[in-house]
Amino acid sequence: MDNAEFKILCRATCVALHCEDPEALANTGTVEVDGVQVGLFFDGHAAPDRIICYLDIGPLSPFGREEILSRLLAINLITGTKTAGVYALDRESDNVIFVQHFMYPDLLTAEEFAAILKDYAVHANSLRNTLLEPLATQPLSDMLAQSLGPRSALLA
Repeated sequence: MDNAEFKILCRATCVALHCEDPEALANTGTVEVDGVQVGLFFDGHAAPDRIICYLDIGPLSPFGREEILSRLLAINLITGTKTAGVYALDRESDNVIFVQHFMYPDLLTAEEFAAILKDYAVHANSLRNTLLEPLATQPLSDMLAQSLGPRSALLA
């Protein structure tokens, strides 16, 4: 994929997502999907075989931070790869983020990409109410199963 093809994919993905501004993703690299801020990064020269996607899961609570960060590390140990995504803390915003590499993006259609981003938004919104909740006592496996749901195959 080159930079021009990336911009075309971004525009078509915005159309598939029914964004008010179909140029938003192509022009800024960011779009809001169901209340979740999504950022895409692509470098057609250095890494033409991947798009890096960042999802803003939400702010880290000032209470129970260590427990929440411990959960994130445990999830990363279970699922963390460039193809399954990893969780991190954005120190500038103090928000939890999810980072996913999409390998060989030229194989993605805009409709598929839009569906994946929508599924990630569902996942992010669910995690806001479970993983980021300092008093949550639900086992990690249950949290992940609940947040991923039946369409999680699209997320891999």
